Amino acid sequence: MNKNIKNLIKKYEVKGNFTYETISTNQIKEAESLLSVKLPSQYLEFLEEYGYGGIGGVEIIGIGGNGNLVFVEKTLQYRGYGLPLNLIVIEDCGEWVYCINTETETIVSWCESFTKEEYSDFDSYVLDRFEDAAENI
Repeated sequence: MNKNIKNLIKKYEVKGNFTYETISTNQIKEAESLLSVKLPSQYLEFLEEYGYGGIGGVEIIGIGGNGNLVFVEKTLQYRGYGLPLNLIVIEDCGEWVYCINTETETIVSWCESFTKEEYSDFDSYVLDRFEDAAENI
């Protein structure tokens, strides 16, 4: 994971911002099986280190405090609304969601069948979203 992301988290984290519920090998296999995708390595690093959470109101969906695969639940929910099968929901912004395209590992925004590429990879997305959030803290 990008060193700048870790520094932002150290600087702006408030107790309870992250679950620190790490993902196990069995949970990775279960998630990949349920979603029929391979989880990108940068996202796995986030799940392994932080679980779920963020700073300044930006929340990256991951592993809930009780070990639930929240990102799987959200992705399956949005697939019911037409979310393409190659996308994994990582942030719910209300009107749209940010997703990882598991084929390209880019980050896209998705809303009612409209998809727009936003970031080249997961770390770029997290860094930009957390830097924006930090400016407003």
